[in-house]
Amino acid sequence: MNNLAATMSVKEVNGGATPVATTITNCRFCTTDDYDPGTDYPLVKPAAGSNYSFKKTVYLNADSSPSSIINNVKFFCDGTIGWTGVTVEVAAADAYSAPTGTEGTTGDDNNGTAITTYTTGSPLSLTGSISNPDTGKVSQYLEMQAVVSTSAEAGALAAETVTFRYDEV
Repeated sequence: MNNLAATMSVKEVNGGATPVATTITNCRFCTTDDYDPGTDYPLVKPAAGSNYSFKKTVYLNADSSPSSIINNVKFFCDGTIGWTGVTVEVAAADAYSAPTGTEGTTGDDNNGTAITTYTTGSPLSLTGSISNPDTGKVSQYLEMQAVVSTSAEAGALAAETVTFRYDEV
């Protein structure tokens, strides 16, 4: 049995009918189904109402085997998102589905819950577990989507931190 803690990563899934999972080093909301589009496909401020990013689908991954089991996966933020006119919504999903919308303009509304609802004291629970000697996908998928209002400010937004927490026994 492995006595070391598992090495973990967060993977983003893109690609529609032939999805590909990539370890996240930079999660950027955009208006296309792309892992890291750079400054291509930026979020678009609407004239009225709201525009949406294409949803980002991520999951917790065990890159090496846990000592015994990983379970009790939780997701949360610090309770605030410091982006004027932009909120983030999240939803748990059992299966991957490709994001939809009008590329370059807006994604379709994923009808998630405000990410600020989920804090260290009240996190979002994600089902899933993995046991020694396995590696791979641990949690349900987490779908994240930026919602852009008419009060959004132009320009790059500051980085925000979100957290996955889990038990390894």
